[in-house]
Amino acid sequence: MPRAATELGTYGDIGTKEQDDGNWRAWATFRDYDGRNRLVDAFGSTENKAKNGLRKKLSARQRQYKGRTRGKVTRDARLTVLMDMWLDEMKRDEGVSQQSYDLYKREIDASDDKRAATHTVKLRPALGNLRVWEADTGRLDEHIQSLVAAGLKSKARLHKVILTGVMGTAVRYGVLPENPVRDTSRMRRRKTRPHAIERERLEGLRAQLREWLAGNEIPGTPPYTHGPRRSRVVVDVADLILGSGVRPGEALAASWSQFDLETEPATFTVSATVVRIAGKGLFRQEWTKSDAGHRVIALPEFTTRMLKRLHADPEHARMCAVKALREVGGTVTEVEDHVPLVFPGRGRVLRDPHNFNRTWRDARGTLYKDVTQYTFRKTVATLIAEASDSKTAAKQLGHSRESVTERHYIVSPEQAPDSSAVLELGLGLGMTS
Repeated sequence: MPRAATELGTYGDIGTKEQDDGNWRAWATFRDYDGRNRLVDAFGSTENKAKNGLRKKLSARQRQYKGRTRGKVTRDARLTVLMDMWLDEMKRDEGVSQQSYDLYKREIDASDDKRAATHTVKLRPALGNLRVWEADTGRLDEHIQSLVAAGLKSKARLHKVILTGVMGTAVRYGVLPENPVRDTSRMRRRKTRPHAIERERLEGLRAQLREWLAGNEIPGTPPYTHGPRRSRVVVDVADLILGSGVRPGEALAASWSQFDLETEPATFTVSATVVRIAGKGLFRQEWTKSDAGHRVIALPEFTTRMLKRLHADPEHARMCAVKALREVGGTVTEVEDHVPLVFPGRGRVLRDPHNFNRTWRDARGTLYKDVTQYTFRKTVATLIAEASDSKTAAKQLGHSRESVTERHYIVSPEQAPDSSAVLELGLGLGMTS
């Protein structure tokens, strides 16, 4: 029967032998953490001193490894330690964007802002004091399902994603044999039908927007009687999205250098978006959400007319040079050069997407409360798919997979194959009406 292998980080029997000079040698075979057996020895004036010296060497070898890696995680480690380790991994991962990291951190840590709601569920206060062996499938599922029961399904899904990563850290360090989050209850998404806006309804919306710009009362929004004149940027941004299918953040980050208005048709090179960085504010990220998002789009005539009107407006030219945040050497900071934005905000800063959406909700009122900027993206996708195919629509929207476009953006029923002849042959012959 073969001898059982020595476990990693342990050693076998200690051997001793007196040397020719009267000193003693003690040795043992240590199974290192790369799986190799290495001989470790020590010397002393007596046998016991040699053994004690060897044991100190072996203990130091074990502590050195544990302090570096596995010793950080044991079955008795608290989840708050794993959460910190996982966040550090996410921060080093070049595939995780800064805004994704900020989102994960916000869901783990309670806000120190005094204005924040104190009852908001965060992972560290809720589960951080549990030890690894206590965070079994049932306990984690109880936390996730409590969020679902409270109507916080999106939050529950996000917590499940984070917990999968956190408990995966324990698996990688050999503390758990498998990830306990894997067998928690499934949360099925109800498939929703994409919603586009029909041409007749779009014309009605544009007529209402003209009334809103004039300061008149519209359904759900009272008349505007004082303050600066309402800006038509709401209509212009909608025209850019309707004419290109870009994301709202890509539209608000658009600079004049991305457009070529002299070609026929005019083109828009999508290469930036607006994101929010924790502790820094708005940031013009000079790359798109995904690799597929970097694209060149041919613009229709109604969008080109809007852009040429803005470009020729001297007042707009004075306001469009905006100081912005940039990423320099891996650090987001404010720089002195200016970005000539197409839709700058007041005070010559980036236009805040949150503020823009608030203005949009006022402008659309209650009659068109279902219409968002993403409704325009879905309208673009649907029109292009009907005229060509879903692959073309996916490229227009900047999706890496056309299945995403088909599932969430194209409004059309599934076309069944033409089986009318088969049914006529099998069911129609010999039947009388």
